[in-house]
Amino acid sequence: MTILQYIIGAVILVLAVVLIFMITRQQGKRKGLENVISGNSSTNSYLNKTEAAKKGKKFEKWTVYCSIVFVVLVIALYTVTSLAKLPSSDTSSAADTSSVASETQE
Repeated sequence: MTILQYIIGAVILVLAVVLIFMITRQQGKRKGLENVISGNSSTNSYLNKTEAAKKGKKFEKWTVYCSIVFVVLVIALYTVTSLAKLPSSDTSSAADTSSVASETQE
């Protein structure tokens, strides 16, 4: 493996851990229903709720950005790995084998 593959792999690993953390920290959409069922009364003011909603939207936006970077890096790692496995096309060795084949026929 090349150094580039190790670097991309390390970044993918860090992004995977960050994404797991970010996704598990997001609040569910049905939080109000849970409070009604459990009997908790909401004592938060409207200002606190809207401020929390703004932070939640920002958190969701960063989650989407991180996931897009994650997917792009996985595709880049796949591309770099598949290019590294391609056989090298050395034109001088191909020319040598054709000249040897023509000499043996004569």
